[in-house]
Amino acid sequence: MSELARRLNQCKKPVGDQGKVVVDDMNERHYELTGWGLDKIKIDKAYKMLDIGCGGGRTVNRLSKAAEEGEVYGIDYSSDCVRWASEYNKELIKEGRVHISEASVEKLPFEDNKFDVVTAVETIYFWPNVEENIKEVNRVLKKGGKFIIINEIYDDDKFRERNNEFAKNSNMKIYSPEKLKSLLKNAGYLNVEMEIKEENNWICYVSEK
Repeated sequence: MSELARRLNQCKKPVGDQGKVVVDDMNERHYELTGWGLDKIKIDKAYKMLDIGCGGGRTVNRLSKAAEEGEVYGIDYSSDCVRWASEYNKELIKEGRVHISEASVEKLPFEDNKFDVVTAVETIYFWPNVEENIKEVNRVLKKGGKFIIINEIYDDDKFRERNNEFAKNSNMKIYSPEKLKSLLKNAGYLNVEMEIKEENNWICYVSEK
C-alpha cells in the first residue's frame, strides 16, 4: 500500500498512532475550510447541533462556542476518534454542552426532528450509501433545520489529476457539484444552496429540511 493510500484510509477511519497524527493535522488544516463553510449560516445561541464524522473534535468545539446556550453532539465510527474528540472537549462534556458517541451515519442514534443544524465536514466522500445516508440526516433534522456539507474536493477539470490520484488510492467518492446537489434534492431537501471557492477546489452546500 502506498503512503498516499495509507493516509487516505486513515482519513476515512482514523485509528491508532498514525490515525492520531492524521486527526491532529485535520484539526489544523480544516479550520479555515470549516470557517468558510460555517459562515454561510446563522447559528442561534440555543441551537442543538450534530457533527457527523467529528474526528478530532475541533468542529464540535467551534460549534459549541457559537451555540453557547445550546448543545452539540458529535459522532464518529472510529472508537479512537470518539476518545480523541472527547479529550479535546472534556470541559464542555463535563458542563453537559457537548456529547460525543460512536455511531454511523447509516443509523443515527437520535430521535426524529432533534437538530437545528447538522454538519458534515470532509466526510461525505466515504459515506457508504450517500443518498440513503442523507435521508437519514434529514430524519433527525427539525423542520426548517439546515444540513451543511463542507468539502475541500469536488470533481473539477482543474484539479482532476490530483483528485483522480486520491480516488485511485482509496474508495472515496468525489462528487461533481451538480451531482451532489441533485442527490440532496432527490432526498427531499428544500432550498439547496451551493457555493464554490474555485481556486481552492472547495465546495459548501446548505440544504434545508
